This record gives sequence, C-alpha cells and structure tokens, in this order.
Amino acid sequence: MAKNQRNLPGTAVRDASIIDNLIYSESSGGQKNVTVGPHLLPLPNGASGYTTDATTAKVLPSPGKNLAVYNNAGAVGSITFGEDNTVTAQAPGAIQAGTQHVGIACPPNSWSYLAAGSQNWVIASAATLLVYLIDDETSIRSN
Repeated sequence: MAKNQRNLPGTAVRDASIIDNLIYSESSGGQKNVTVGPHLLPLPNGASGYTTDATTAKVLPSPGKNLAVYNNAGAVGSITFGEDNTVTAQAPGAIQAGTQHVGIACPPNSWSYLAAGSQNWVIASAATLLVYLIDDETSIRSN
C-alpha cells in the first residue's frame, strides 16, 4: 500500500525555533494574537479560467489540497471528493454507490474547512456553496 507524505517544494525551509521570537510583542509583554483566515484562491475551471462554482466536477491542482467552502444558503449543502471526474454530488451523509465518496455536510450560512486528502476532484451539491482553494504549496505524493 502506498504511503502518503506531505511534500513541500523548493527550499523554503523555516527555522521553527524562531517562531516564539516572531510572535512576541515587546510593548505588551505577550504574544501577538490576531485571528486571520487563510489566503483563498478560486478553483481552476479547466478552461484556463477560474471559478468558485463546483456544481460540475472540478479537478484540484494536486492531491492533499484543503478547501474553504461558504454555504450561502439557509439549507445544508454538501461537498463530495473523488479520484476522477466520475465523482457525483451526494446529499449530506449519502455515499456514492460502489465508492467511499461521501457527501460532507456544509451547515447553512457558514464556513466549512475541508481536507481533500489523497482525492483531487471535488463537486458541490448546489451553486450556493462557494468553493475556494486554501493557498498552500504543499501536496501529497504516494511512495
């Protein structure tokens, strides 16, 4: 069975031992804490353009991507991940026949943060689900 590993391209190595120095505030004598969300990007739409509408199956740039999904409706919606373009949108909690593709529930009028894991296709149950890639250059590779 293949082993999945998080992959960081290039030589962008950061010294983890300086993190405490970077977040310390001299003036307050404590840590700097500001809640900031991730940098969000639209999905590639396959035609050299971009979209946040995943009502048709969209391919992610690579396995291991994370998504931020805003459900702009007063009803529960769902996101389904798969390995290829045969993935179909499932109702929340429903499983696509013959697969492990499950409809992941997205609560109404709120954000959901989802990890695609080794799957690199996504489809949404409704256009009210606005789907964004979380900007992260890492991916998953199988050994």
